[in-house]
Amino acid sequence: MGARNWNAKKTFAFGKVFDSKAEAEYYKLLIADPNIENVEVQPVFDIIPAYSVICRRCEGSGRQISIKTKREINCSLCSGKGSKTKAGAKYTADFKVYWKGGRTEIIDVKGGPASRDFSLRRKLLEQAIGQEVTIMEYTKAGWRRKR
Repeated sequence: MGARNWNAKKTFAFGKVFDSKAEAEYYKLLIADPNIENVEVQPVFDIIPAYSVICRRCEGSGRQISIKTKREINCSLCSGKGSKTKAGAKYTADFKVYWKGGRTEIIDVKGGPASRDFSLRRKLLEQAIGQEVTIMEYTKAGWRRKR
């Protein structure tokens, strides 16, 4: 999920900036694999698209009463539209791997504890793309898939 992880330090390797040394090390393994066609670093996915909500001040009418003149004016919170557009949410994975044969895999590397919202964000991504996200964890014994 980024540099917020424990002990994560931005690392420059292979002409790219990685969020951690663990990511850079895993990237080295990926590009050395002859079964991999391409590796996209830090692909971004929309997990919640932008959405509209009814303005709380004017309750969707786009109008409100002026405090000074007591006349009806355009709502200053929604600019008279009656609704507001809210930004959605994005998920930045560590890697999108394109395997020879056409299969793709989304990989997140964890070198330490995951952020508190990681589980929810991962589930939203999996729902959005219809594919399971692979979590790779570095341990003393080496890399392993986390379930």
